[in-house]
Amino acid sequence: MIQTLTDEKECRAAWEALSPAARAWDDWDLMYAFHDQDNYRFSFRVLGEDGAPRGLVPLVLDLSDNSYELFGGCYPDNRVLWVQPDDFPALFEALPDNTVFFDLNGPWVESLLAKHPQFAPNFAERDERFFLVPSEFDYDFNNHIAKFSSEKRKGFLYDLRKIRERGPELLWSDADESELFIELCNRRFGADSDYAKEGGKAELRRVIRELRESGCLRTLTIAMDGTKQAVSMSAWYAGALIALYSTSNMEYKNLGKLLNVETIQEGCRLKADEINYMTGMSWKAAWDMNSEAVVTMRKPARPVAEAVDPVPA
Repeated sequence: MIQTLTDEKECRAAWEALSPAARAWDDWDLMYAFHDQDNYRFSFRVLGEDGAPRGLVPLVLDLSDNSYELFGGCYPDNRVLWVQPDDFPALFEALPDNTVFFDLNGPWVESLLAKHPQFAPNFAERDERFFLVPSEFDYDFNNHIAKFSSEKRKGFLYDLRKIRERGPELLWSDADESELFIELCNRRFGADSDYAKEGGKAELRRVIRELRESGCLRTLTIAMDGTKQAVSMSAWYAGALIALYSTSNMEYKNLGKLLNVETIQEGCRLKADEINYMTGMSWKAAWDMNSEAVVTMRKPARPVAEAVDPVPA
């Protein structure tokens, strides 16, 4: 039997009954911080009998366009559904039209499609997430840089040397630097910034507040000439460092490169199992990061001509 749950307490109970609690996106409180209570409504689909859930699709309704997506929105990537393959067809049938699940874990999708190839058109859009495994370079990013081609390594190290010669002041903390991040993003992207509107600002503030209160926030600021000009805020959770938010003042050439190098080195110091740099942006491929497919699911499927399968830059 498949139930639709709309009460927050019932949804949380179903979530906590099935969550593997193995990584950040399994944590109700963190995902609730991504959840916009004003514009989304719970519509969880739960499979089970006699009050014992065995499968869950944590669906929410977007009131702005009557579409459906996963609880926590589209920013958290590499997600899996807590559904056994044999149960997927029934749960898929219970999903309303206009449902989109962004950036699901590629290997999970492949294993699902191996059993149910009829759903392949619904999983036609692919992207890549990028990540590093510090143990592969003995927990020192310099060893990773050493594997670049001679020309690439020379240019990379030159850029770092020139920005370091300008005397950047680096500070690691658990500080909430949401306002600095918003200011720098909006200065850089103007009206196109994700944080130009109040909704984007509010989500960022909720997420960072939750990470700080749970002891999972790692913040790096870099000051130039006495003023903070770059910030990264990452989630340190269950052995993984997730590079969630980072930006810098583009007037300082290569400051963003230094920001990311130092974030990676922090992951090395923490002995992270993985440093997750999430999806998008060609510089991650240029830095020879590991990559793995993520797949978007749509119901109904897009026409073939509209499906996207980008090639990494």
